[in-house]
Amino acid sequence: MVNLMMEWVYENMRLVKIACKEVGKDLEGCTVSMAFPLEYKTAVLANELSKYCNILVTPFSSGTTKVEAVEWLRERGVEVCDIKSALKADYYLDCASKLVRLAKDLRDVKGVVELTKSGEEFLKTVNVRKAVVVDNSVVKGIGENVYGTGVGLLDGLLRLNLNVVGKTVAIVGFGRVGRGCARILRNFCRVVVVEIDPVKAMEADYMGYEVMDLHEALKTADIVITCTGRRKVISLSEFEFVKNGCILCNMGAYDDEIDIESLGDWNVKDFGFVKRFEKDGKHFYVVADGEAINLALGNGTPIEIMDRTFATVVYALQYIVSNDFSGVIPLPREIDEKVSRLILRYKT
Repeated sequence: MVNLMMEWVYENMRLVKIACKEVGKDLEGCTVSMAFPLEYKTAVLANELSKYCNILVTPFSSGTTKVEAVEWLRERGVEVCDIKSALKADYYLDCASKLVRLAKDLRDVKGVVELTKSGEEFLKTVNVRKAVVVDNSVVKGIGENVYGTGVGLLDGLLRLNLNVVGKTVAIVGFGRVGRGCARILRNFCRVVVVEIDPVKAMEADYMGYEVMDLHEALKTADIVITCTGRRKVISLSEFEFVKNGCILCNMGAYDDEIDIESLGDWNVKDFGFVKRFEKDGKHFYVVADGEAINLALGNGTPIEIMDRTFATVVYALQYIVSNDFSGVIPLPREIDEKVSRLILRYKT
C-alpha cells in the first residue's frame, strides 16, 4: 500500500540522497544503528543509508514514532528492531545518547554521531572512542534548531485546535530551540522567557522578551513550553504554581522535562493526545505525556530542514569511518561548508 505522506517526504529530500550516493562506498561493510525519532524524514535517511551499509533502526520513543514510517521501511527491507538488537553495531547515529547510555561495552563501538547538546554532555562523561556532535553546527544548530523547530512546534500546537493568538506563552530554556520557538510565537502571542543562564537571559532581554523566573512565569502563562534538554524541569514543587487551565508541552530531548510521574495522586482524564490533571479544584493539561509536541502531534520539523540536518549526519558518519581521531569533537567546519553549498545550490 502506498503511503502518500512518505512518498511526498521522499520526493522532497534531495540532499540526503546526494550525500549517501557520494560517500556510500566508504560505508560499505559497516553496521550502523540509528536511534532518532522515527518519523517520516528519519525513514528516508535510513532507507538511503541501507543501500550502502547494514542499518539497524530502533525507535527513540513511542510518542515520536510514526507507524507509517515503520511500515514504509519494512516494505523496503529495512530492519526496525528493539533497542537491545540495535546496540550490536559498529557505529551509532544517536539522539540524547540513547544508544550510548545502554551500550554494555563502549570499546565495541567504533564511533558515534550525536544529534543533541544533551547527548554531547553525556558523551563527555564516558569513554567513547570517537564521536562527532552536529548540534553546534550552523546547519543543525542554527538552521534546524532556530529556524526549523519552531515551525514544528506551531504545527503541533495547531493540532490542539485551540486559538493560540493572544495567549501568554512561557518558553522555558532560551537555547537555540527555545529561541526558535519564541521567535515564531512572538508574532501572535505574548512570549515570556525563563532562563537560568544569566547571559542567555540577558540576550532574551535584548531581543525584547519579558524574562521571568520559573515560578512567576508558571503563574501567568496560558501555555508552557519546555526547551531545556534537562530532566524534571517542572516537577511536583513547580506544579503548584501552574496557572489554572494551563497547557504544558515539551520541545526538549527528554520526555520527562515535565515530570508527570510526580503527579501520582492527581485525578487524570485522558483525551488521548492530552491529559487533564486535577486536584483540589485546580487543573492543567499535559500534551502527549511530555513527548516532543512537534513530533507527537505534528509532522515534526519541515522536510527541507531535516533533509539538510540528515545530510550533515551522513557526512559526519563518513568522517568517523574514514578518519583517525579520539574523543568528542564538533562537526568539522568543512562538512558545514559542504552542506551549506548544497543548500544554496539545490534551493528551490
